[in-house]
This record gives sequence, C-alpha cells and structure tokens, in this order.
Amino acid sequence: MLIAKDLWFRYTRDWVVQGTSLTVEPGEVVGLFGPSGSGKSTIGKLLAGFLTPTKGEILVDPRGSAHPVQLVLQHPERAMNPHWTVREILAETGASQAEVEAVDPHLVRPVWFDRFPHEISGGELQRVNLARALLARPRYLVADEISASLDAITQARIWHLLLEQARAQEIGVVAISHDPDLLAAVTDRVIDL
Repeated sequence: MLIAKDLWFRYTRDWVVQGTSLTVEPGEVVGLFGPSGSGKSTIGKLLAGFLTPTKGEILVDPRGSAHPVQLVLQHPERAMNPHWTVREILAETGASQAEVEAVDPHLVRPVWFDRFPHEISGGELQRVNLARALLARPRYLVADEISASLDAITQARIWHLLLEQARAQEIGVVAISHDPDLLAAVTDRVIDL
C-alpha cells in the first residue's frame, strides 16, 4: 500500500500542500482533482520521492521493486535525453535488451526504437515515457496530467494502455488532473484538493 499521512510542503513561506492524506492499494486507480495551483503536482513529486515533505510521512511497500513509485509527467520531452534513441531511453531503467524489445507493441512500436525523441509525435513520446516507467517495475505510478496536451483520441489510447498495464501488473495509480470528466472515467475514486 502507498500511504501519505498529513503531508505539508512549502517551496517558500506559503504552504502549497496542507495536511493531505491518501492511500492507494495495489491495482487501485485514485484520482487527485483540483484547479491549477492546488498542489496536485507537488503531491505527485512528494509521492515519487522527488521532494521531501516539510511535515508528514509517506510509506510505501517496495516489495519486488527497486523503484516502487514512478512519476510520469505531462511533458515527456522534458524527461528524456534528446540525444538518446528510444531504445536507450527505455534501457535507462536497467532493463535488458530483451526486456526493452519485449515492450508491448501497442505501447511502443518497434520502428521507434532507433528514433530520437524529436522524431516521434507527442502522443508517441508519452507512450515511450509510460513504457519507461513500467519497465522500472513500480508498485505505484503517479500520472501527472499525462494526457492534458493531447487530442481526445490520443488521450483515450494513453489511458487505455496505462490502465490495461496497471491492472495486469497490479500497479496502483495516482491520476492527477484538473479534468473531472477524465477522472470520473478512469479512476476508482477521486480526492478533491
């Protein structure tokens, strides 16, 4: 289980996160809803260990994973080395060549392996980003506005692939969005900030 207890965080003197608590079971999809500036992305970074809470604690069952919580961001191009091929980006997780090449072709098409990030579309790049997170064998995945800048068809494909993989591997998902309709469609329950 992923547990956040009474999280508080501030970048300067103003609190961005104030007393937030949540739990996520393996295989559960929990939505985090709120307007811009409500602390959603900061909570995602706290859950993934990119930031340390000022107060409160995060507990995670790491069983079977060296990287139990993975964060997938809205802008995948910012999370990838532009000088690496897709194959190198996927191998960054420590996955073997065989594991990289065995990635679900609905997620990453084999013809992309030798391309660079600028040679594939934004939706394709987000699928690569998602595949990289899944290759790390997380117990939990934080999806921070992962489809916000994509067209409706690509959004649906991204979420279908993510949820299919999460169910198959019993990965808990925290879906962060300012879109209540999206969260209603993809989550088991929603936490309002």
